[in-house]
Amino acid sequence: MPSGEMTSTSSTAASPGDPGIVGALHSCCRRRRSRTGRFSLSLILFCCLAALLCGVASADGGAYLPLWEVGANDAVSSVAISQDGSTIVAGAGSVVSLLDQQGTTLWKAAAGSSVNGVGISPEGSYVGVAADKLYLFDRDGNLLWTEKTTFIYRDVALSSDGEYIAATCDNGAIFIFDRNQEQLWDYDMGTDSYGIAISENGRKIAIGCDNGGVYYLNSREGESWSYGTGKRVEGIALTPDAWFVAAGSLDRCVYLSTGEGEHLWKYPTGDAVRSTALTNEASEIFAASGRTVFVLDRAGIELQQIALDGRVESVAVTPDGSFLTIGGGDDDRFIRLFTNDATFIENGNSTETAVNETDPLDGVSGDVTAPPYSADDRMGAAAEPDTQDNSIPSLVLGWVENVLALLFKPQEGFLA
Repeated sequence: MPSGEMTSTSSTAASPGDPGIVGALHSCCRRRRSRTGRFSLSLILFCCLAALLCGVASADGGAYLPLWEVGANDAVSSVAISQDGSTIVAGAGSVVSLLDQQGTTLWKAAAGSSVNGVGISPEGSYVGVAADKLYLFDRDGNLLWTEKTTFIYRDVALSSDGEYIAATCDNGAIFIFDRNQEQLWDYDMGTDSYGIAISENGRKIAIGCDNGGVYYLNSREGESWSYGTGKRVEGIALTPDAWFVAAGSLDRCVYLSTGEGEHLWKYPTGDAVRSTALTNEASEIFAASGRTVFVLDRAGIELQQIALDGRVESVAVTPDGSFLTIGGGDDDRFIRLFTNDATFIENGNSTETAVNETDPLDGVSGDVTAPPYSADDRMGAAAEPDTQDNSIPSLVLGWVENVLALLFKPQEGFLA
């Protein structure tokens, strides 16, 4: 398979698989240390003021509460949601399902192997599935095409109207197809590739890799910048305009960077981070870590924790933050939809469970409806906002701690 013969546009970014990346990381950390001594008290005060303003904004945000949960026959490895929250796609075992906002299953389809990743175009017209092949469906469940290689597809992401379909493979290759199945580009990362995200216009791509690297690519041009986390990166997310990048690493941290390669912070979660999601302007960052979904603001302050009975495998959110979908692992095989929209919560939708009116797929159990539960049950209790200390002093303190950690305790595995 030919590899993309592209050159990085960043003078400091190491090429994928280049062993020199470690040296670059250490060198950069040394430069960071030499600069930190020049930071004055006025800068710290400025940071505190900024934190105060961010804290006021964060305090006004509502907590996420559950709307419904739908059971699956296997661990829900991947979820995706359209920008308006009307359509949700989920992969569980070898089955991909499309659900509406009420939790009704619109259709199901079986892949030839376990589904590793799913993606949906922003307006919800096309669905991509990464498994033994790359699959493209329309919203009605019609299979438009499949693309097979000798390798396994790990993840897929779609730009607006399915104009570009980007996919990662376990041989390190990145592919871009158009919706007519024409291959537009392939690029060899030099290491196994896992999570992938694409901007709304299809011009920017973010990738998480087995070598611990986070890579930011210009579509059909090559690498723009990269950094290392030290362990495999499975979770990757972009804002629709590609101005912010969130990465989740098996090093138990979630990272936030700008599209220009400025690294803002890393946040320790205590468990491997397997999926991330972002709202517009990175006003909220979501990280699936262990049995918990962490909700952070752009300053790296924790706003909420949502606890599940089993490991969280995947998260996805609408750009405006109104709807959050979560896929549960082996001990918690559910697809869940949450909202922070007071209108839905006040109407009592958070206590309703959707009924699956779709006939089961051959060989797939039709029992996909979970028992009703209320906001006072295990999910609601975990999401209650009054269990968090969201006072302005606490938010300011947390933000300042993040700033000080980056200024005076740089991590060897984080290039900034």
